[in-house]
Amino acid sequence: MFQLTLPATTGSLDKVITFVDDLARAGGLSAVRAGRLRLAVEELVTNSIMHGYGNSRGPWHEITLEACVEQSEVWLRVSEDAPPFDPTRSHLPQDLDTPLGERTPGGLGLFLARQAVDRMAYDYRHGRNHVTVYVHRGPLPAADPDSGVAPGERQ
Repeated sequence: MFQLTLPATTGSLDKVITFVDDLARAGGLSAVRAGRLRLAVEELVTNSIMHGYGNSRGPWHEITLEACVEQSEVWLRVSEDAPPFDPTRSHLPQDLDTPLGERTPGGLGLFLARQAVDRMAYDYRHGRNHVTVYVHRGPLPAADPDSGVAPGERQ
């Protein structure tokens, strides 16, 4: 198991990304899967720092990352003591078909984070939010839009 505890500041994001990249490498994730994991974790940590802690953010709060490489998947848990918030239940942005400049800000990052990983789970216990993301280690299915091959096409 891998673990890292950092101050809940945006200055910690480089270390978060390095931790995720090292985990992806240890898990043998493809570049696409590693990028998806990085996107989800970066969004979760940034959301915790900027919105979870709000004006009370600072080095006196900590975010802990725990991760493990298992036979079929890699998982990573983000734990912090901001007020309870379940990102698995955040609403789908209603204006996804609207041009970017005309959209109402908010919600898109968590939506993308949920879409990037194979599974996301939330638990609130002992005064802490625990969000765990899971990414399969196997090859991307042919129907996956990031595989570069449309369903029914041959490589």
